[in-house]
Order: sequence, then C-alpha cells, then structure tokens
Amino acid sequence: MTRTAPARPVRRAPEVYRRRRVAATVVAVLLLCAFGLVVRVMLYDSHLFDVQGVQVEGLAALPETDIVAGAAVPIGAPLASIDTADVAARVARLPAVATATVTRSWPHTVTVTVVERVPVATATTPAGVELVDVAGVVYPGTPPPGLPRLLFGAVGPNDPTTRSALAALATLPPPIRSQVLTVDATVAGSGVPGQVTLGLTDNRKVVWGTEDRAAEKAAVLVPLLTQPGHVFDVTSPDLPTIRR
Repeated sequence: MTRTAPARPVRRAPEVYRRRRVAATVVAVLLLCAFGLVVRVMLYDSHLFDVQGVQVEGLAALPETDIVAGAAVPIGAPLASIDTADVAARVARLPAVATATVTRSWPHTVTVTVVERVPVATATTPAGVELVDVAGVVYPGTPPPGLPRLLFGAVGPNDPTTRSALAALATLPPPIRSQVLTVDATVAGSGVPGQVTLGLTDNRKVVWGTEDRAAEKAAVLVPLLTQPGHVFDVTSPDLPTIRR
C-alpha cells in the first residue's frame, strides 16, 4: 500500500499580507473621512445645532442684558463654531466683571458664567464717584450704602497706597469695618509702605500705620474702641494709645 505524504501548509507570500494591510488602512481612512464629513454637515451645515440663545449664570447685581450684549454671541451661527475663549474675553472686559467662563450647552445654547467684582470702597475719579474692589480695580457703578470712601488719589490695583488701605480694611473685623467712613493713606517715598488712617463714626480716628502686624492691630483695636476717645493709635500693637 502506497502512503501519501501529508500536504504541506501553503505559505502566503508577504506581498499578499502587505496588500491586505494597505487595503484595510485605505478602508479605515475612507470611513473616518466619511464620518468626519457627516459630523461636519451635522454641526455646521444642517442648522440642527445652531445657537438659539445665551444663558447667563452667576449674576448678583449686573443686568443680564449687559452680559449678553458684551458677549456678542451671533445667534443663528453653528454652536460648534463659537470661540468660547473669545466670548469669555469680551465679557471679562466689562468693568464690573472679575472673571468669565463660557461653555457650549448642546444643542442650542452658549452659557456664560460670570464672577462679579464686589465693591469694598468708593473713590472719587474724574468720572465721579466709582466703586473699588478688593484688588483695587476702579469701575463704575452705584455705591451700596455703608462703603468707606478712599480719600487719596491715584487709586488702582498697582498703587502701593491702595494696597495698604485695602489690606487694612480687609483685616478689620466686620463690626469695626462697618464703622469705617473714610480711609486715607500716604506713601513717604518709593517702596515705603503706606501709612493708613481710618475715619470712623462719632468723629473717631484710627491711626493704623503700615501693613505690618495687621492681625495684631485688629485684635488690639477691638477692645480699644470700647474706651472713650477720639484718636486710637495702633501703629505699634504692643503700645496702643488713646487720645481724648
């Protein structure tokens, strides 16, 4: 009986595998291109995802119409085409806005979230009485009652006198801060810390001095103001004085 030798497996040439890989890659690329084209048509050309409105969040005092106008979002434009960074930059340029973030809320809305500046004082400028926030930024607005008035000029975020005055205000406990009517500060020279003086109700004055040891000064001032007097000097919190 004649035995038949087992058939050897047929080895496919490397060229065949290479062609199959190339064909698979081409198909994958075509599918991706087709998918991208469909997405492009859906987002930009079909009008299914166009901007229909602007939603504003985080408002406390600013009118929503001011934010919407400042955002200048083109209604009817494809939502995907909105440059959220540019919109946020436009809103942040509004004087009373501290920060702004913008997101797309699919399918039809641009959402603008703002953080408003919070006034801590007022200042007199060529434009009239304006608001000052904790960073020293001056901006227009209607002052709420009870804000102290900065008496010195050149109020601004880069002014050392402004920083000294606002630092003193921020350190005061709320019951004392509510009694402050005016804040004055002077700078003796370049790089010299501002000497701050606070004008309080009942014709009282607090000589605060520089920003040094601010927390200690505030702690000393609380019991000191319970005593009769007109001038309360906490320049040195170790040796506070009262002048009647």
